[in-house]
Amino acid sequence: MVLYFDVFRHPLRRDELAALCGTASEEAVAEARASGAIDVDGVWVFRAGRGGDRTRRQERSLEAERQWGRARRAAAVLAAAPFVRGVLVTGGLSKLSAEPGGDVDFMLLVEPGRVWTVKAGLHAARRVLPGPLRESLCTNYLLSTDALALPQRSMFHAVELATAVPMFGSQACSALLRANPWMGARVPGQAFALARAEAAPNAPGAAIRERVEAMVPTAVERAGARAIDRLWERRYAWLSASERARRFQRGVAVATNHLHDYSGWVNAEYARRCAAVGLLE
Repeated sequence: MVLYFDVFRHPLRRDELAALCGTASEEAVAEARASGAIDVDGVWVFRAGRGGDRTRRQERSLEAERQWGRARRAAAVLAAAPFVRGVLVTGGLSKLSAEPGGDVDFMLLVEPGRVWTVKAGLHAARRVLPGPLRESLCTNYLLSTDALALPQRSMFHAVELATAVPMFGSQACSALLRANPWMGARVPGQAFALARAEAAPNAPGAAIRERVEAMVPTAVERAGARAIDRLWERRYAWLSASERARRFQRGVAVATNHLHDYSGWVNAEYARRCAAVGLLE
């Protein structure tokens, strides 16, 4: 876990490490330290020789705390959107790490058959919003609530799931974690994530949202999917069709738009660090 977070130059506090690993074993920390893989200084645990990253981590954590107000307001807006059943903050902010002016990443859990209705609606809304507000509503991953099992099962995706912060929709957020039991092999301490999901509030205004949803015809789903398809094909024409399909998932139950293969890079860097100390990824 320490080597994984080193990819982001992100030393872990002992309590964070214990939550992720499911144990606060001093013996395990001491053993890893004796092997030369990690160092310990007070509350901090980090890759050997990388103690200088503590200052950076503290600065980014302070910035993240300043940005959480913005994230909460954006989450409330998303939770009020028709057909949205769960809202989770992902990315750096979910790990208490942010840079000034950074965006806020969200995963949305959506009513079945309405993934592209939500995706297209949010895209249209973001186009008319001012820059700072637009960057607070980055919805990079939409999943249907009847298909919550992630097809990707890498360390990157396990940590993203375990550290995602449920903001609204306890039932959907809890179901997301239960639908991905494989992540326990990579993040043994996932119990803290489930407890957090079960405690997430439900969005207010359910009655109004239901009335709005009843007025939206199912044909909007097909129109939304076609509109986003055309947009991505035009905007990213420099990518081959196969590469666009890999980076931009466009299924009935999933919509993702990750232009850069960030997860691939992270997993490769993590594997390189594991190999350097004789660990199998």
